[in-house]
Amino acid sequence: MANKPKPRPSGKKSIPVKQESKPAKPAPQSPVDWSPVARRWAKPALIGLLATGFLLRVLHLSDLSLWMDEYVHVMRAKNFLEGNGPLLTNDNNGILLTLILLPLFTLFGPKVFWARFPSVLFGVGAIHLIYRMGTRLFNRYVGLVAAGGASFSLYLIFWSRMCRNYAILSFFYLLLGMVFLEAWEARRDPEAAGWWKRNGLSGKYALSLPVIGVLSLLSHQLTFFFVFSVAIYAIIVAVKALWDGTEKQGNMKYLWLAGGLLPFLLIILVPPLGDLVRKILQPILLSDIADWAFPDWERLAGWFANKPLEAFNVYNNLLKYDLNWLYVPALAGLVAAFWIRPKSGAWLLAGFVVPFLLLSFVFREPFLDRYLIFAYPYIIIAVGVFFYAVWQWLSQKIWPQMSQTTGYVLLSLPFLLLFLNARRSSIADLALGRVLTGHVVDTRVSGWAFSNWKGACDFVDKKRQPGDMLMSTVPTAVSYYLNQDKVLWFRQAYYDTGSKSYKLNTPNPGGGPSASSFEDLVRTVQQTPRGWLIADYYLDNIFTDERALLWLYQNMHYYPEAVGDGTIMVFGWDNAQPKPERQNLVVELGQDDDKIESKEYHMTLPESLFAQNEINLTVRTQGIDNNREALVLFNGQSAVYLPPNEGPGVEEKVIPLDRSWIKPGSNAIQIIYETKRPSDPHKGFRMFFLSITGK
Repeated sequence: MANKPKPRPSGKKSIPVKQESKPAKPAPQSPVDWSPVARRWAKPALIGLLATGFLLRVLHLSDLSLWMDEYVHVMRAKNFLEGNGPLLTNDNNGILLTLILLPLFTLFGPKVFWARFPSVLFGVGAIHLIYRMGTRLFNRYVGLVAAGGASFSLYLIFWSRMCRNYAILSFFYLLLGMVFLEAWEARRDPEAAGWWKRNGLSGKYALSLPVIGVLSLLSHQLTFFFVFSVAIYAIIVAVKALWDGTEKQGNMKYLWLAGGLLPFLLIILVPPLGDLVRKILQPILLSDIADWAFPDWERLAGWFANKPLEAFNVYNNLLKYDLNWLYVPALAGLVAAFWIRPKSGAWLLAGFVVPFLLLSFVFREPFLDRYLIFAYPYIIIAVGVFFYAVWQWLSQKIWPQMSQTTGYVLLSLPFLLLFLNARRSSIADLALGRVLTGHVVDTRVSGWAFSNWKGACDFVDKKRQPGDMLMSTVPTAVSYYLNQDKVLWFRQAYYDTGSKSYKLNTPNPGGGPSASSFEDLVRTVQQTPRGWLIADYYLDNIFTDERALLWLYQNMHYYPEAVGDGTIMVFGWDNAQPKPERQNLVVELGQDDDKIESKEYHMTLPESLFAQNEINLTVRTQGIDNNREALVLFNGQSAVYLPPNEGPGVEEKVIPLDRSWIKPGSNAIQIIYETKRPSDPHKGFRMFFLSITGK
């Protein structure tokens, strides 16, 4: 068999190409999954934060004397249980807290600890709700970071240690938001037979919504702002649905809600409509409630022209102080929330930004730092959103191949930052009872100044005798600490709303015991064998008649040993004993940082004084340690420093006076403590006598 011919080779010789094997490209590593850590550690971490928050709020809870506004709840509950007064009064805003005190006072007595303990529980409960809200809106990590921020917030800690209705408001207002979201944002089932489930609504939570709303409203009228937040939230989501063209995909409920609440917004925020409705409702509602609910736009226009940012600065300064380094991250978190979950971002904005702006520019009278507390949890949740957004950006965009260990370390860093960022020294002052008078926290957190009522009343209680009369600038404080029903109110002036000026009270026509006018005070002291006056800084303000003040200086004995911190002054009289010797003035300055100057006194000088060769200032002082500690200011222009005392007792000094500093007739005289003094080992001084004479 012939061989088959071989094919002819082509003209080009083929050269085999060696294929080099390239290294296989590693499969992209998925970002670190934090959910196993969350499942394992979220609950223990939350329990740890709640325990820490509880300790910071409950330790040394009763060391601070009760402050004036706390008696609104304490005395109402105490007097009601003792049958000495009504439970409901005009000033009892936050009646729910007062009601909660009733069983506690019944079981344990009206003690300071039990008066403040409900606020501790509501403050700790708010930490848990902040975790729940952060988790519901975003995830457990956001909830945990937010709970950590709430645990170490000086602002929230302080108001959780007070017998006032702000911790309870923060709790119920946040709970109201939780219940609303559960009712309105339930899981939607398009195939369900029920109308509620098809539209993503929960009937169970909808029924509980008015109950929680009433509890929040009974905590504080600021619950009114919840309607604004819901309205803005519904409008944002409805507009987005219309913009995206998804209004037929389960979003009609937002259009209904936005349309239903839009008239409310227009009535409140459009001046002509608000004025009209206010006039209609004033006969039905109390006038002050109607005036508060409907802004006075004419009055607001005056504020905007003169001090447009006055209220805004109060709330913004609070944020900058309490959030500290986290101020900018918190604001960034409000924006990042829309990137992570738009609908949750809308609720966060409606929950915080809306009431913040309304308080700053519309409902701005009065503007008090504590009024922001109901919206404050949402800005803390924004802090958690920021850290989660940063971690997500790092793990997905910048460092997708990070190890799990590195990822977990990064996740834990914000908790360390929360601790380092906290106002630890001020928190320790509260928790350890290190500062008990004056401003115990920064004035941006609270403008309250605490006085040592307990110490003053303990001093009087040891010295008083049966039948002694009691009077005070804050009768409720003395009534509480001395368990005495009848305490006269030392106040001789009132604010007349008609003339918008302060006027002196008229003498009591019945002639009974009273300190409400100069005449009543003199008559009451002269007719009563013994008694006590316990006074705080209200003694030196506009409500005290200067004649009454100077008279008590000259006729009542002052007890400087009663309270060593200078926050309370104790005077007593005993008509069987001589009057104080060479005492025409009692001024104690410098021991309390809030008391560095006296009120302005007026002294009438005769023309004959200026014919003398020499004019001298005579003073009796105690505790002046150096030459630049105490000074007397004449007519607001010229001052003379007082010489130091040589010993611990009261000493009399005579100082030559420049006659050009004073004038015939009325002269204004003020005593001042020099804050820029050299080192002052005994801080503060007292003055008991001042006169100007010739030689």
